[in-house]
Amino acid sequence: MSEAKNMKVLFLTHYFYPHIGGVEKHVLEISRDLIAKNHKVTIVTERYDDSLSEHEVFENIEIYRFSYPHKRFKGLSEIWKWLWKKRNLIKESDIIHCHDVFIWYLPFRFLFPLKKVFTTFHGWEGVYPIPLINILHKKLANLFSRKTIAIGKYIEKYYGIRTNKILYGGTDEVKKPKDKQSLAGKAGKIKNYLVFLGRLEKDTGLPEFLEWLEKNKKYQVDFIGDGSLHEECLKYGRILGFVDPSPFLERAKICVPGGYLSYIEAVSLGCRVITFASNELKDDYWAEIHSVYKNGKKIKKFPPWEAITNMYIKLWRKHV
Repeated sequence: MSEAKNMKVLFLTHYFYPHIGGVEKHVLEISRDLIAKNHKVTIVTERYDDSLSEHEVFENIEIYRFSYPHKRFKGLSEIWKWLWKKRNLIKESDIIHCHDVFIWYLPFRFLFPLKKVFTTFHGWEGVYPIPLINILHKKLANLFSRKTIAIGKYIEKYYGIRTNKILYGGTDEVKKPKDKQSLAGKAGKIKNYLVFLGRLEKDTGLPEFLEWLEKNKKYQVDFIGDGSLHEECLKYGRILGFVDPSPFLERAKICVPGGYLSYIEAVSLGCRVITFASNELKDDYWAEIHSVYKNGKKIKKFPPWEAITNMYIKLWRKHV
């Protein structure tokens, strides 16, 4: 495969559109760019909502969804059975790329030993200290994938692996707002207006942020996201759900991001970023991106999504 033309790419990912999240956005943006470059993209993902179709085409991306019991061994066996029934998806693909779910593909790595399989590690599972089984899963994926990508170098440290490429995420094209009037009726950033961008969960540093808000009550806060800490967040501001954050970030002086993509988006739109952590891993997580991008002073170094896609293609071409 000396040329990267008309490839058939199969992505395996836990969640995908219309589910909202960093991994979901990463896979969607890369898929869009691959389609624009005349490649074929197929997604295998969980049918997390019964209202979703088991098979559909969205923006020329073919999506297959399956349901399974959320029990460790029974659930995994059901996933393997489903993939066996749909094994033509594997046979017909030039590239299989797993996003944090290599365990779904593990038996097929040996059933189809010549298939080119790659893995992207998007992060940790939100439990610290990291359970041994989670470390084992990443070690297996790193061992049996042809090449791997880590979203953040901290993954190598905490899972004891060495990957082939370190990425952080891409940026959307930043457009000037059509409406120059801010949410407060004035142009520009709003004093003391703050946005939390991410899932409303403990692993995002949210409890520590809420403690900080107790001591800094002067801020008007919007939470862009949702999750299990919904009720706690209502005490401090509005919860807007998973909406387009751009209009709010354009006016916010400060953003508290839940993850790397939220960080990149906030900095791209001129926000000062404040981060919170509850353990050593998350301290290293934030220290890494602060160090790489110096809290926004190297904004031009944030690559657009097309550049991220090209890095994927280069990795595939170089190692197949």
